[in-house]
Amino acid sequence: MAPGRGADPNHRVFHAPRPSALPELVELLAQANAAGVAIKPERFIPDIPKEMIEKSNQYDIPIIQLPVGIPYIDITYAVMERILDKQVALLRRSEEVYKTLTNLVLTNSGIQVVADNVAELVKSPIWVIGRGGDILVSSPRQTPYEPSPRNRHWEVTVDKQFMGKLIVGKEQLDELELVCVEQARLVFSLELMRKKIAEDTEARLRGNFLEEPLTGMPLSVQEAENKGRQLGLDPGWSWEIGVVEGEQPFTDYESPFLLELNPLLQQASAGLKVRSHVQLQAGRLILFLPSVRMGDAPRKKQEPERASGWAGLLQPLLRRWGTLRCGFGSPCSLWEVHRGYREAQKALRIGIRLHKERRLFAFGEVELFDLMLETSDPGRLNKLVQRNIGKLYEHDKEHGTELVTTLYHYLAAGGSLIEAANRLYIHRNSVKYRMDRIKEMTGMDLDSASSRFELYLCTVYSLLNRTD
Repeated sequence: MAPGRGADPNHRVFHAPRPSALPELVELLAQANAAGVAIKPERFIPDIPKEMIEKSNQYDIPIIQLPVGIPYIDITYAVMERILDKQVALLRRSEEVYKTLTNLVLTNSGIQVVADNVAELVKSPIWVIGRGGDILVSSPRQTPYEPSPRNRHWEVTVDKQFMGKLIVGKEQLDELELVCVEQARLVFSLELMRKKIAEDTEARLRGNFLEEPLTGMPLSVQEAENKGRQLGLDPGWSWEIGVVEGEQPFTDYESPFLLELNPLLQQASAGLKVRSHVQLQAGRLILFLPSVRMGDAPRKKQEPERASGWAGLLQPLLRRWGTLRCGFGSPCSLWEVHRGYREAQKALRIGIRLHKERRLFAFGEVELFDLMLETSDPGRLNKLVQRNIGKLYEHDKEHGTELVTTLYHYLAAGGSLIEAANRLYIHRNSVKYRMDRIKEMTGMDLDSASSRFELYLCTVYSLLNRTD
């Protein structure tokens, strides 16, 4: 008789046809992870072969010699009774664990209390790590997580979606502890589902509130303050509105870029003690990013090449993605987000025309050009542009050159060949050659400040109105 180790109640009875086969039987039992072998040598064979005893010692398979007068049923019954008693006890304890943990969920005790109970049951520190790598909860509280080959982990899913991992800080768990882990996975799934539903509902309400002014219904000061406070949005926060566009439109909130962006915004928002929000609209992302209180910091123009704050946080991410561009409006109050949104759109539209390789644009750097487009007389301005750089424009159109673009970046760089080369991603000597060619074709005076300013506006107007 060879009942398997552990909780499996199944057993097998081997009848050895000859004593010489008994050592081989021990090897087969070892391969089957058997607990031992019982034999009645007086009935079947004269004695237990020495080779069989040596094999049993080698494989740690005990040989139990049974008296002839004891039937197998007396032994198997006792063994099965012990196994079944153990299974019943395990099931009873499993049910107790399930009731305890489930009751914590039903009474809304919180995910930390659940984690503390699970850690106590498995006698080990535990962590629940979100899919973004952030620690959702740990026990003991605020225990830092360090990956270790001794840790064991299990997936936690919500609606068949991977939400994170339950990690136990020890390598070996007994049967009851494994049962606790399975119950804990279910309970943590319920907690994360409830958290997700609450966050999704709150985000939807905030999104509806913030989207109203974007669709042409500006908020009054009183309305913005009242509704904002109800949704946890402090009316005193200073808001920066960003618009992110890509070569391919965004279709849902599970896009790879958003899976990188959201944890970044959440971490920064937690540090500032504010609530940021991302809205998907017509294939674009609208970013509502609050920071300091209005009046706490002076308004200043952003310089995306040396961006700080929210723009500085997003700049490395945008560079990595390459195909995305983002425009930022100037800081605004909660009831002025429609203005910030329009400015972000203008920053993106104008910035892309002037800087094809850039990924981040701020309204502060294009505000003058926006004013020029809105208030100028197109007919008169076209004549001025034609008079100053008409030859360059025609040459570019005919030969596929970039003389107008080169002149713009040279003037924007304050006459620095090196800075202009960096902006154009070409060599300094190439910029010098083009500038010599420009001066030869136009005879323009670049030593006069007024001439440089006039040429600068002309190149900007030409680039913003080009049809290529």
